Amino acid sequence: MTMGQGRIATFYSYKGGVGRSFLLSNSAVLLARWGYRVLCIDWDLEAPGLHYYFRPYMDVPATGLTDMALAVREGERVGALDHITPVTLEDGATLDLIAAGGVGNDYVPKLQSIDWEQLYLEHDFGNVLEGWRERWLDAYDVILVDSRTGISDSGGICTAQLPHILAYTFTANQQNVDGVLDVVRRASVTRNTLPYDRSRLLTLPLLCRFDMSEEYERAAEWREKLRGELKSSYDAWVPDGSPVERVLDNCTVPYSAYWSFGEDLPVVTEDFRNPQLISHSIASIAALIARNLEDARLFTESRDAYVDAAIRTGRRGGRYAYDFFISGTPKTEHEAARLGALLAEAGLSSFSALQPDAGPREDLRPVIDKSRHLLLLARDSVDSWHRDELNYFLRQTLDEQSDDRTVFPVVGSMRVLRDLPSLVQALPSYRLAEDQLGEVARGVAARVRSESGRVGFETGSSSGRGRVFVVRSPAEEGAWEKWVTWTLREAGYGVGQQWPGQRGDRFRTTLMGLPAEDRVVALYSAAFFGESGVPQDALEALLAQPEKFVPLRIEAVEVPGELQRHGYTDLFGVDEQEAREALLRAVENPVSTPTSPPAFPSARTTESRLPGVHPSAWNLPARNAGFIGRDDLLLEIRSRLTESTPRAPLALTGPCGVGKTQLAFEYAHRFSGEYDLVWRMAGADVSSLAGLAVAIGCARDDSSWGEAVRALRQELRDRSRWLLIFDGVEIPAALSGLLPSGDGHVLITSRNPHWHQVAATLDVGVLSNPDAVALLTSRSRGLPEPMTIELVDALDHLPLALVLAADALYVFPPEQYLLLLQQHAAEALHDDGPPDYSGSLASQLESSLTRLAEQNAEAALLVRACTLLAQAPLPLNAAALGSGPGAFRQLLMMVERTGLARVSGGSILMPRLTQAVLRDLLRPDERAAAATLASRLLAALVPGDTDPDAWQRWYDLWPHYLAIAPSDIVTEEARLATLKACWYLMEKGADAEALSRLGDLYETWKRESGAEAVETLAAAGYLAHAHYVMGDPEGAYLLDTQLHSSQRSLFGVEDPDALRTATNIALDLAARGRYQEAADLGEKTLIIQRGVLGPDHSDTLHTANNLSIDLETLGRFEDAGDVLSAPQRTINRRKRRHPPKGAPKLTRP
Repeated sequence: MTMGQGRIATFYSYKGGVGRSFLLSNSAVLLARWGYRVLCIDWDLEAPGLHYYFRPYMDVPATGLTDMALAVREGERVGALDHITPVTLEDGATLDLIAAGGVGNDYVPKLQSIDWEQLYLEHDFGNVLEGWRERWLDAYDVILVDSRTGISDSGGICTAQLPHILAYTFTANQQNVDGVLDVVRRASVTRNTLPYDRSRLLTLPLLCRFDMSEEYERAAEWREKLRGELKSSYDAWVPDGSPVERVLDNCTVPYSAYWSFGEDLPVVTEDFRNPQLISHSIASIAALIARNLEDARLFTESRDAYVDAAIRTGRRGGRYAYDFFISGTPKTEHEAARLGALLAEAGLSSFSALQPDAGPREDLRPVIDKSRHLLLLARDSVDSWHRDELNYFLRQTLDEQSDDRTVFPVVGSMRVLRDLPSLVQALPSYRLAEDQLGEVARGVAARVRSESGRVGFETGSSSGRGRVFVVRSPAEEGAWEKWVTWTLREAGYGVGQQWPGQRGDRFRTTLMGLPAEDRVVALYSAAFFGESGVPQDALEALLAQPEKFVPLRIEAVEVPGELQRHGYTDLFGVDEQEAREALLRAVENPVSTPTSPPAFPSARTTESRLPGVHPSAWNLPARNAGFIGRDDLLLEIRSRLTESTPRAPLALTGPCGVGKTQLAFEYAHRFSGEYDLVWRMAGADVSSLAGLAVAIGCARDDSSWGEAVRALRQELRDRSRWLLIFDGVEIPAALSGLLPSGDGHVLITSRNPHWHQVAATLDVGVLSNPDAVALLTSRSRGLPEPMTIELVDALDHLPLALVLAADALYVFPPEQYLLLLQQHAAEALHDDGPPDYSGSLASQLESSLTRLAEQNAEAALLVRACTLLAQAPLPLNAAALGSGPGAFRQLLMMVERTGLARVSGGSILMPRLTQAVLRDLLRPDERAAAATLASRLLAALVPGDTDPDAWQRWYDLWPHYLAIAPSDIVTEEARLATLKACWYLMEKGADAEALSRLGDLYETWKRESGAEAVETLAAAGYLAHAHYVMGDPEGAYLLDTQLHSSQRSLFGVEDPDALRTATNIALDLAARGRYQEAADLGEKTLIIQRGVLGPDHSDTLHTANNLSIDLETLGRFEDAGDVLSAPQRTINRRKRRHPPKGAPKLTRP
């Protein structure tokens, strides 16, 4: 992404007090720090105040917008940049401000003397303003206009004439919403009547001062209400299908009591990556404005990636510092230097990772950010540095939706090329050889300087065949295009990466000019025929050139009539070899016909039977009379099975007890009239399939199972209206050779989510709250409503658990059963399930874990460790488990295959009941091993103090540090990490929660390890700190004195940690009003610290600062002055505690 021309965003509010100027000023500071050229304009002329936010960083404004307007009135020529007040931030970043006017007593009379209507009518102010606008857009990347005009806006200046984006701020009350939306509607209308050429006005809703922490239900209601009311504001820039609620959530500015005072700028001190802080929302808003609301799909998929892309664009300043970043290894150092020199001769700049002044390799990502292309040199292999730099470049290029960056692979052999990502394999490559470097440099330079400005490359064909060009929807994921490209190249075709027409040429004109041997491959998908798909005129042009047109379906989608008549070839629903052969046949012979004939109308009847009449071949159990809900899933199953062409099996996946089998059976009963044959197999049961073959007469009783299955597959290939259910298959390979083809349907139920190469998948979740309540109360009538809701929640809405609970409630009072469920989940769920279910939920979970342990002991140990942690996603990586990437991936897939946990985005998550049951079933030896692994993970995953994403990582991890029982934290490293997590809690303001957790940790470890153990002493220090910040200096004093006594006994009087604790004791004494004792202890401690640590040590200065304040409190001002020298004094001195030893440095930047 590049900046292009500047953009103007008006921050508007219907009413005051919503935080509009606060948002604008903070957004401006972030954008300036990211490298954007920023101008702020205070057009809130009636109540100016934007300059208050920048006061620490600028001179008092002498002039401003009112002076510009008055000068126009007087006929003077006024430059758009004549009344700028520069703002310089502490880190050196700069922005400019056009204030409302000079700060002084003459501002109000000046403003009141302006007749805006006269300015427009008599002084051509509209065109003057238009000139200023153009100059601002040329001089700045982002212009932010502050406007609070209620329902008035002179000529629509701020809401219609100036902005590209109208960012309107409001709070959650109806008068705010109705008022601001009315102004937005009128601004859009006014925009369309302007006598200037303008793009459509984009609107960005900003919900402000919104608090979801207290009245959660009311907040949720308002969020749902606003989704509908704000829809029109998102329609122009959020793609269809993207979750608008994520845009609303990320741009919702939470209420913050701290920042509601004064005009401070939180983005100056806060980490905008921490989602708990107000700066997180501001960064989202700033990034959207920086990118002109473009690429919103990325914003909804990964807000952090979107913000990072905006930051990189800003830091580049709209241009790249280097044309190429050369990624090589010591083996290619000579070639890298030579190629860099050749490119320089061609006028192209480069930076090599191997050049003498490059610095450490791990610090070169900022250089990659500023490089347009990546040139990869790999002679014999692709090493880790190649992969790291290449993956980083690809990730940021894809995030930025950039079409002006690419990779140039220069490799020693095709084998090396095949080790690169498929995205890079599809790009033109160059041969790495000493005598060909000049040719490589010329080829690379030619591509970069191509007239079209793109970096595409057309590969010539050495086989005499023509070129092939691939056409797909821009909205379609590109995996099929990569596969088609690679397959055709391997077959000797040249595949053009770039459409050969010149800019502005009509598609039809270019197509007609292609040689007769060229082909155009069209990849049919839902997106291909959608709104963002291929234009109709292009399709008509292709139909007019049938000898060049090769249509390929890559998913089940209905093809329009004229294209249907031309024919197409299906690449999906078959194995790779069949797809390859079909592709090559189609390209060789474009004038195609449909791949399979339609059924002869009189061949057989397709009328449905009467409801309740089962097919002649049927082995399902009786219908479940208690089946509740799932209507949406049943319709989805029906749609998937009937609309896929060719027919693809459908796998219903989900954890144990979620109701996959019952759903499949209900589907078969509900749609039984549509089938002539319905058969259920328990797993991949060959004998059951053979039995079906005998039942329908295609095999004899004495046939072998293999013969019978082969005969059955042949029979079903020629039939339609059949349904096979493979129930409980956990390994896709088990169905190899069993799945029939033909015009019938196959359902599979499985706990394993990985079926993508065999079947389409449909994930079956737990019941909705109304359906879960209905299922429980249908079997346990008379349950009080509050108790029903509590039970449903405790049972995690899991259908099998609800059925078991309903049966148990015949015996147990609901309160007693709920208590049993909370304390001993395995016992509460140990009764057998329904007649068609094997065993109980607890026994099924136990057997799944047992099977997993037999297959992979490490995977089973990971599951057991997760039972001791929180019911929340646990971020994992290979290093934390001490395994390689391949083994790590295999381990996680083994866990997922059992249905005991799901893995997503590098995190593992266990269902709540699964976790509780398996935790109850742990034997002492199993729990000890699980606790050891859990402790190892907690120690390995702790964020480093300098990690840029430390806040986010603590946020992801702290539930696990709080959930694990203190006695299950069995290593010193894990215990210290858990204490750090409590420090994070205190930093984020959860002092009471931290105090409670620290109390449990301290008492448990003191009992188990003794009062003088390292972790017990550390816990005492953290706990004392928590008591102090909670306003309990008495509790802090008791713990600090005990800790100090232990430290002196173990390490001596001069131990630095003991001295730090002594300083804290003095603080405790002062807080209790015992100032003389505090001063006495402070003086003794200071003498020792000066002798042991030196007078300028931070601990010494810390003690001296606190002591001087105590002495001043006692009236000993002269002594207080002697304690600290003048340079050591600070303007805002306050007493501070020493943080506990090892506390993470989480100070927000």
